[in-house]
This record gives sequence, C-alpha cells and structure tokens, in this order.
Amino acid sequence: MLASWLFMQFLLTNDVQIAYAQTEGYAPVTGKAQGDPAYQEYLNSDAGDALHYPIKLLASRLLLDNTGNTFTTPVFNGSTSLRDAAGQLVEDVTKAVRRKKTVDDAYIDNLFQSVTDMYELNQPRGGEDTPRDLGPLPMGSKLLLIGLTVVWVILGAAMIAGRMKRKKE
Repeated sequence: MLASWLFMQFLLTNDVQIAYAQTEGYAPVTGKAQGDPAYQEYLNSDAGDALHYPIKLLASRLLLDNTGNTFTTPVFNGSTSLRDAAGQLVEDVTKAVRRKKTVDDAYIDNLFQSVTDMYELNQPRGGEDTPRDLGPLPMGSKLLLIGLTVVWVILGAAMIAGRMKRKKE
C-alpha cells in the first residue's frame, strides 16, 4: 500500500502531469499543475512542432475552459461492478442486434438477470461500517507478510548495529 501511495504521489507531481499532458494530450488532474507556468506556456505555445500540434492544444484549452460543463459521478461501494455491468449490457445488446437476434422484452429480462448474477449486483453490500468476513488469509499472503517482517527486522538490526559501531569509533 505504501508503494502504491508513493507511486500515486509521484504521478501527481507537476512535472509528471505536465509531461503526460504534453505527450498524450490529457489535462493535468490537479489545479496546481494546471496553473503551473510550464503548463500555461505549453497551452499558449505556437503549434509549430510535433509536441504542440494544434488539435491537441485546442482540445486541452476547450476542456479546461469547460470543466464546469462536465460531470463526474462519485465513487460508491459497488460502482465498478455497476459500470462494468452496464457496459456488458450495451455490448451484449449490440452483438445481438448485429447477429440479427430478436431483442425483445424477454431477451432484455433474461440478459438483465444474467448480468445481474454475473456481477453479483443482487447481493447486499454492507456499508463501510459493516465488515465482511473474507475468510482466512491465503498461505502465500501469510508467507509474504512473514518475509517482509523478517526483512524489516534484519534492516532494523543492521541499522542499530551500524549506529553502535559508529558510537564506539
């Protein structure tokens, strides 16, 4: 978890966000990076080279000028499953139409039930206050945790030994 958090912190730095925006055309995700002079210089640059081709700059400016007209939905417990299920429904109906199958109420009801079961949307989900019993920790995970603990103990002992050695000198 720490490594993931540190990686996210790295990805959220201005330098990384601005470089990504310049090469991929995405807008930085933080206001700090969006307001950074380097990013503003990029947005206002001439469209003379491959790094600053005109449509990418125009799209970035358009997005940043209209963020108030866009929307996001908040994350909630089960939102990923619901989004995936909605995509599955659209994909399956599209395939059925292309294959010239009959898409009637019975087909939709059957498909809905199938996707609901597949993504476990009919299962009650507890809130954050309701712990779920996920069963015992797998042996591989236990061994990993034990190994990490041993490594940290060895590192701590080596650090203490090094300090004691320096104190004696």
